[in-house]
Amino acid sequence: MTDHNDHTTERERSSGRPLVDRRRVLRTIGGASVVGLAGCSSNDGGTGTDGGGGDGGGGGSSGLPSQSAAVQEWGERINQHCQQAGIDWKQFEGTSLIFGMNVHPFTSVTEPLLSYFEELTGISVQYNTFPEDQLWQKLTLDLNSETGIFDGFFLGLWPSARYHSAGWVKDLNQYINDSSLTNTDWLHLDDYPQAALDAYTYGDDDFIAMPFGIEAYGCLGYDKPSLEAVGMDVPTDYPSMRDVAKAIHESDEVDRAGICSRASSTTLSSANWATVFKSYGADWLDYGNRQATLDSDPGVASLEIFAEMMGDYGPSDIGSFDWYRSNQAMGNGRVGMILHTPSAIGPWTAEQRERTEWVPPVPGPDGDQVASTWEWALGISQYTDNPGAAWLFLQWATCRPMILLNNVQQWQGQPVYGPARSNWLFEQDEYLENGPKESWREAHRQGMEMVPSSPPPVPLHTPQNMDMMTEAAVAMNSAVTDNKSAQQALSDAAPPITEFAKEIPSEYLS
Repeated sequence: MTDHNDHTTERERSSGRPLVDRRRVLRTIGGASVVGLAGCSSNDGGTGTDGGGGDGGGGGSSGLPSQSAAVQEWGERINQHCQQAGIDWKQFEGTSLIFGMNVHPFTSVTEPLLSYFEELTGISVQYNTFPEDQLWQKLTLDLNSETGIFDGFFLGLWPSARYHSAGWVKDLNQYINDSSLTNTDWLHLDDYPQAALDAYTYGDDDFIAMPFGIEAYGCLGYDKPSLEAVGMDVPTDYPSMRDVAKAIHESDEVDRAGICSRASSTTLSSANWATVFKSYGADWLDYGNRQATLDSDPGVASLEIFAEMMGDYGPSDIGSFDWYRSNQAMGNGRVGMILHTPSAIGPWTAEQRERTEWVPPVPGPDGDQVASTWEWALGISQYTDNPGAAWLFLQWATCRPMILLNNVQQWQGQPVYGPARSNWLFEQDEYLENGPKESWREAHRQGMEMVPSSPPPVPLHTPQNMDMMTEAAVAMNSAVTDNKSAQQALSDAAPPITEFAKEIPSEYLS
């Protein structure tokens, strides 16, 4: 059997409708990122560079113009598009805004274009950019003290319910419904999968952030030559996924471990197991009784097969794999398959991108296909003195051509991240010609169709989500590293999760 030791030393760093109706029970989604569940972060490899660098599976960088030339072209193009909204973009001329931003591809792509927003609106925007863990600290200090340093900020799914519960973020519906600020036909909220909008909707239908990056988790990427070498078909369920992983891992023909996924004990690493968990028909909580149920028979079965795949047929140090290390293992050709999201792959070699195909989350034992997701978005501080100006910026920064720019490399070294507005994006010729291959797009699209909204794939709609899912991630890691059986790990996690569930405010359970 081949030695599949992974010597990587990188460590994970934690961390058209005026109203959006969260109570609309959608299809069950799978998805992104990014990400309802676990996300990508710039520091964990997520939800900054969990959203990756490189060209995201698209074309090469040869022949691309300089950044300055591309920025001018796209700045003018974005502003021409915005003029079509038919609103007064100059109504807050002279205003200055500060946005708290994550070290992330979206930040690095949009920052060179900020002068074009000022040209359009007369509003100056400054980014104060921090690594993700530092960003949450800065934002929490500012918001908790009500100082209003930041007019708006980068927002991820994990902390967003807490921010809403604390009253720190604006409900965007008040600006969406104001015809002096918004042309809803131009805004095109229907570009987003409904589950992506629901993920940022809380309480009495408060919609608190505009997504710019969306990931479907629990999709399967596979190295096509490896499967051919071991004579195995593409997995269609979790047992066959395990069998293919075993065949690759034990093969003398393939010098790769069988499979990898995020499997560290940090909260966000529970993303892909959450897809397995929900597809096995398991539930994290009995919401009515506010009691943990993750140690049910389906929950245990989901962790058993996940732990077997990763622990027996993954790299020897799989228990330390965060977003970055998991991506690195697949992107550098050290594993044959990856349970992950095709929307935020990060630094893969061009050869591995070409060799890799994706399938959406596979069904559980009873045919259920439920995916988790992660999203990055922009929100507005409750304490800003300039909410209208901040809303204009959110519209500009997440408009159609801006999302296209962020998903198709336009200058040397430009990172690519996050197929938001996928209902529109996936139909654009520029994206089809220069973006990722069809299987990558289809895995994302079908994965997002599998993401449930009511309730979401993990308790994202509750302020206690991160506390509860941290316990779940520790349990997952214990089983993957064979420190505990799946049953014991989940039984140990259930009591503290129940205690957190008792703290969920009633408004988040309706």
